[in-house]
Amino acid sequence: MRAYFKAIGIALALALSSQAAVAGWYTARGSAPIIDDNIAQARRNAIDDALRNAALQAGADISIEQVIENGTLLDDKLRVTAHSPIRRMTVVEESENGRVVTVLVKALINDDNIADCYAGNIKKTILPFVFRYQDPDASLSAAGLSDFDTYLSDLVYSGVAQSPALTVLPADRQRLLIHQGSSGPDYNLQRTLDSISRRTQAQFIIVGNINSLAKSDTANYEFTKMFYNPTRTIRFNIQVFDVYSGRMLVSKDYHGDAEWTLSNQRFTLRSDKFSTSEYGQRVQQLAKYAIADIVSKLRCQIPVARVVQVNDTTIRINLGENANISKGMKFNLIHRTDFQDRHNMTYFQNSTTEALYKVVDVSPTAATLEPLDINHQLINVMLDDLVTLKP
Repeated sequence: MRAYFKAIGIALALALSSQAAVAGWYTARGSAPIIDDNIAQARRNAIDDALRNAALQAGADISIEQVIENGTLLDDKLRVTAHSPIRRMTVVEESENGRVVTVLVKALINDDNIADCYAGNIKKTILPFVFRYQDPDASLSAAGLSDFDTYLSDLVYSGVAQSPALTVLPADRQRLLIHQGSSGPDYNLQRTLDSISRRTQAQFIIVGNINSLAKSDTANYEFTKMFYNPTRTIRFNIQVFDVYSGRMLVSKDYHGDAEWTLSNQRFTLRSDKFSTSEYGQRVQQLAKYAIADIVSKLRCQIPVARVVQVNDTTIRINLGENANISKGMKFNLIHRTDFQDRHNMTYFQNSTTEALYKVVDVSPTAATLEPLDINHQLINVMLDDLVTLKP
């Protein structure tokens, strides 16, 4: 175990020794279930979990990676990439109760890494959709886990909301039908996303699908089944879309399994009995991986706003103080157009112009912009054009 901690220290030092940066200390707790009596692996997963939580606290990109496939850890080394914000780490506390390993870590996180993301301080609005079962078979597999779709939604979206760069709206309970293979931009999809952005002012949406919660026996014969608990899988998919471009920014599957010890027991998903069970811990672990992926992808996305009013000398956009927009910020104008090809197929197009506009007045939910010079007057600006923050 000492060798493991030493390896982490060496990796962190090598990755960041060339960076002279201002950093801050963050303390975070992490936990992981003990699977197949492998306490050492659970300890590594708990440290990984704590480092992710520390990076999330700091508003940094989360670049701690482990490779998970079919619930098995393929690469048990903690890989710290060269741009990792974590410069140093120490384990302050550690406990193990036979089912879960819990650690408290103190991490030195590179503040310059956070500052390098100029869009990281501008709040981006997200509309999440409540997780849905992918098909009837997936729904049937949830027997014994009532309201699991709502539970998983709350688990993931409340974690995403911890990021200071993201504003998460209440989850929409409608079913948004998007084919798993969608890669956008698609005109019908774009129209759907455009309608959502007008209704909610969101720049991104998250769609979650539960593929399976199926149980399976771990033994082949009735006699041996008396000595083994069944296992249960958790498999879900997350897709993240940019509503203005129609692009799918994230599409990722999360899959794991764990011993299922709660058969014929009374419990609720928010009870300690479930959350401390091996399966409950596995669900929470995968949810944290999903949270890290979403936050890392969206934190530094360039904010885009819609033109909601055009006056003689100024325009108004639908981002304001609540999104940390301030006077003096500059935006590029994006013209939105629809066109048809010779087969009458309709397409949309966003064209970024060289026109620059500066924020001259800000309210909580909107900002007023004026042209930066006389060559960029407002004669060509239309309602529903877009503006994007300029570095």
